[in-house]
Amino acid sequence: MKIVELPQSWGGRALIVADVDDADSWFTPGELAVVRSFPREKRRNEWMLSRIAEKILRQRGAIGSNVSFSHSRPYGAAAVDTHPVGFDVERIRPISENAAHLFLTNEEIAVMQHCTMAHRMLHFWSAKEALWKQHGGAVPTLKTIPLRFERVLPDGLRFASVETYAGSDFIAALTT
Repeated sequence: MKIVELPQSWGGRALIVADVDDADSWFTPGELAVVRSFPREKRRNEWMLSRIAEKILRQRGAIGSNVSFSHSRPYGAAAVDTHPVGFDVERIRPISENAAHLFLTNEEIAVMQHCTMAHRMLHFWSAKEALWKQHGGAVPTLKTIPLRFERVLPDGLRFASVETYAGSDFIAALTT
């Protein structure tokens, strides 16, 4: 199993896993019944990886009833907290900045365009997605979630209420 390194400040709250051997062994018969109810194998794998990430966090002492799950092949991710939490992982892939208007305001697009961080579009997308999850998906569109840029970090971006992190082939965002 691969456990992905994340910023130290995220420690104990968020975890990303990949390449889990014998994933079924992590689950009870009842949980496996849920897994088997998904018609597509891709969905079954995503569900299992993200829940394994949560189980490892709990084994490491994470507490709280608020959980956020995410997945982007080959990764499964979870965040656990005592307060509402949002977590997102996105595999780095080509994405046109022409799509920014679909989830960013004009002001947010202007800020993004001044950002020199590699894969800046995914940083902004992942940050919005994490904030949306923190709100339980109750906000109708990502565009209506305010994203206020604060500063560039060594491996990511800091916004009010959310941080991003760039791994070797992924971008992750965790609400603060």
